[in-house]
Amino acid sequence: METIVANIAGLIWHWPVTLLCLLGCVFFTITFKFIQIKCFPHAIQLISGKYDNPNEKGQITHFQALSAALSATIGLGNIAGVAIAIAVGGPGSVFWMWVIGFFGMATKYIECSLGTHYREIDSKTGDARGGPMHYITKGLGARFKPLATFYAFAISLAAFGAGCLFQANQAASALNLYYDVPTILTGVVLFALCFIVIIGGIKRIGSVASKIVPLMCIIYISCALLICLLNISKIPYVFSIILKDAFTGFAIAGGFVPVFFAGVRRAIFSNEAGLGSAAIAHAAVKTDYPIREGIVASLGPFIDTIVVCTATAIVIILSGNYGSSIYSPLSEKLMSFESKDIVSEYQQNWAVVDVSVAPSTPYMPAHIIDGNKVVEYKSRHNFLQPKAFFNISAKYKTIGFSYYKQSGDFQVNIYSQDKELLGVIDSQGNVSNPTISVDFFDKENQWERAIIHLNAPMVSSVSLQFIPLNDNVNWYLDSIGPVKKLNGIALTTYSFDHFFKGFGSIFITFSVLFFAFSTMITWSYYGETAIHFLMGSKYTTYYKLIFVCLIIIGATQTLDLIINISDALIGLLVIPNMIALILLHKKVISWTQDYFKQLHAGKLKIYK
Repeated sequence: METIVANIAGLIWHWPVTLLCLLGCVFFTITFKFIQIKCFPHAIQLISGKYDNPNEKGQITHFQALSAALSATIGLGNIAGVAIAIAVGGPGSVFWMWVIGFFGMATKYIECSLGTHYREIDSKTGDARGGPMHYITKGLGARFKPLATFYAFAISLAAFGAGCLFQANQAASALNLYYDVPTILTGVVLFALCFIVIIGGIKRIGSVASKIVPLMCIIYISCALLICLLNISKIPYVFSIILKDAFTGFAIAGGFVPVFFAGVRRAIFSNEAGLGSAAIAHAAVKTDYPIREGIVASLGPFIDTIVVCTATAIVIILSGNYGSSIYSPLSEKLMSFESKDIVSEYQQNWAVVDVSVAPSTPYMPAHIIDGNKVVEYKSRHNFLQPKAFFNISAKYKTIGFSYYKQSGDFQVNIYSQDKELLGVIDSQGNVSNPTISVDFFDKENQWERAIIHLNAPMVSSVSLQFIPLNDNVNWYLDSIGPVKKLNGIALTTYSFDHFFKGFGSIFITFSVLFFAFSTMITWSYYGETAIHFLMGSKYTTYYKLIFVCLIIIGATQTLDLIINISDALIGLLVIPNMIALILLHKKVISWTQDYFKQLHAGKLKIYK
């Protein structure tokens, strides 16, 4: 069941969501004549409070609304999501995240303009509630009510999974991994903090978010900026890698398509442009001009994807942890060539040489060479001499070895601990057995790490036998041993640790904790608003109580099935939302023209 749901979630996010969001944001950008550029200076004026009228309807300021919406998007998507994009699609995926971040600003503009225009104001309390379910029913009419009902139902359940269980689990896991903090303790603390904030409603959520989000963004970006300044000479190289890989996919196996999809999907998941969720938070703003909130909301994807995600990406790329280097060697199990005693084992064509003798590669990938010695093979007198390396742990079913190919080709025979031949690979791309695959074994005149994947559950260790295929072979080898793939938070932590040993585990752990907290408090409001739409105000308190109680469960349990279901539901939010945006976008064009006429004519009152 779990595998089926995971496959369904993957399918939804692969084509339908990606294409709808991508085509939609490009369409809106062109139709609105690049509104994200046109309104950018005015957006800064609005969040500074220049036009804030305290007597307008709503509960929170423009800055608080933006902070609340950003608190739902800035978090694990920026810390783990970027790392996942680079691990899956290589550095080039960052370029496509930028593209979606830029074009997604137009989508956010329309979503939040509509959400604020069609919001409901409670006549007794003055509370404002809005979002896709409101602009679907009010803007499109009663016949579209089923679409709005589905949206509200989906986001109310998705908030439990992606907005609560997953966030609590990641925060608790990080504290437990690095500091042995019991997961139940983390769960109880998050429960208490979230309870205090969530019960207070959107006013308290906006107030807390407006303090946490800017502070965490400044600290996070400052740390990344410090790393950039310390490595300023390498920054042009980082951007050249991103641009080159964006269209070639040289840093991963598979080429352009996985690079493109990895960047687009992670950007959408990160900034939520097209999901409509941010319109719920922005609808609570104090304003009589709905277009203003669309203008403010357009900053969201810029801050989230272009600024914060880029900070993470630059640190990861500067550390060299991309391509084959996302597979980290298990240093305690690597074969060492440093001992003087081992030199005698390498004779004739094989020799242990000082690393200074071996060729070097500009901006050497991370962890390619271990120590000061490497193994050299050089053909002599037309004599081909094989060499085997024994008892390599296969615990993680991935084996790596670094190589520099100057000339000729090698064949590698892979044997199990029982001396059974598992398969044969060679440097020309040939693989003899479907249970074995190899990546990154096709480079020449540069250091690279080949990664061998084993689909052999019963194999505990392997031996690699290197056989030269011709008489002009000259290769260098090093770092032969098991490797473990880094992904998500682990990859980001590892990259920060590369520059400040031990700092990454501290900094990223507490970043995850605070970002998870801010994400939970805003997603609880998304779910609460959906329940209010479906069932009325009577049941919103029950929803909030269930939400905070699930934090403890999420912190202590791994609930992959529920999280996969919520991921699928979040993806499905795009369909009703994009239908509404396309059908209502002409109204937003009219409101936009009217607002900017007033702005340019000086008819809008300034308060600061």
